[in-house]
Amino acid sequence: MQLLIYVMDQPTCGLAPVMLPLKRCFDAQVGVSISFNMSAMTLCNPNISDIDTITFSNGIDGMNVSDTTDSLINASVSYATFTWTPVISQLGPQQLCVIAYTE
Repeated sequence: MQLLIYVMDQPTCGLAPVMLPLKRCFDAQVGVSISFNMSAMTLCNPNISDIDTITFSNGIDGMNVSDTTDSLINASVSYATFTWTPVISQLGPQQLCVIAYTE
């Protein structure tokens, strides 16, 4: 067993980013790929503290996440694309915990 502890610098912004959409349910079918974006918005000046990474801590088997991309429209927003093709053993509700890290 391993325990990983990551020590972070003092944040330049004390406000946690907001995840968008705030809540949403997806219907998925076995064997049919779905793709969706999760966005995060910094509540601080994006020139001082922007979104570094969007990832998941409690994922779904077989789900992939793209690199985090900055929005071309709003400097405070970044997004990542999640893709997944459910398999028969994944029938029923699935839970995904998404995290946004700031720089």
